[in-house]
Amino acid sequence: MVEIVKEKRLSETRSQKTSRQFPGDEYQKITSSLEQVPESTVNGDFDGLVAESLPEYEFEWDAKSGRNPKTMLWYPEFNHSVDLYHPEKRIAIEIEKAQRKRISDDILKFIRGGKTRDGGRDLIEFGCLIVPAEHPEYGNLFQHSITTLEFMRSVLHVEDIAVIGYRS
Repeated sequence: MVEIVKEKRLSETRSQKTSRQFPGDEYQKITSSLEQVPESTVNGDFDGLVAESLPEYEFEWDAKSGRNPKTMLWYPEFNHSVDLYHPEKRIAIEIEKAQRKRISDDILKFIRGGKTRDGGRDLIEFGCLIVPAEHPEYGNLFQHSITTLEFMRSVLHVEDIAVIGYRS
C-alpha cells in the first residue's frame, strides 16, 4: 500500500492567523484513501483509486462521459480542471505522480479558485496537493512543493493548503 511519509499544511508556516485551517475530518479522509491504494497502481489508475475512496468528491474523469464538468471550475473561459473537488466544502485535490513542473500549475489552480467566486464563496477555499516524497528522476517533490508554496504564500487566496508526500 502507499505510505504517507511527509505532511505539512500552509497554516503551520503562515504568520497570518486569520485564515481557517484545512478541515481535519476531510484531511483524515484524504490520507486514509491514499493509504488504501496499492503501490502497484501509482503509475496506473492512482487518481481513480483515490477517487473511489472519496465518493463525496467529484472526480475529473467520468467513466461514461469523459471529463467531469463539475471539476472544470473555470469552463468555458479556461479548459482546466482539478483532479478531485468537493463542491460543498470547496476543497480541491491535485495528485501528482512525477512531474515537478506541474506542481506550480496545481498551485496556480488553487490561487485561481481562491479568486473566483460562485454563490458568494470562493470556488476553492482549501487545496490539497498529493506528491511523491521522493522521485528517482525529479528528486524531492515534497520539499519542492513546500518551497514553491512558501514563495507564493503572499498571493495565495485560499484558506489553507495541505501537502501530502507519499512513498510507493
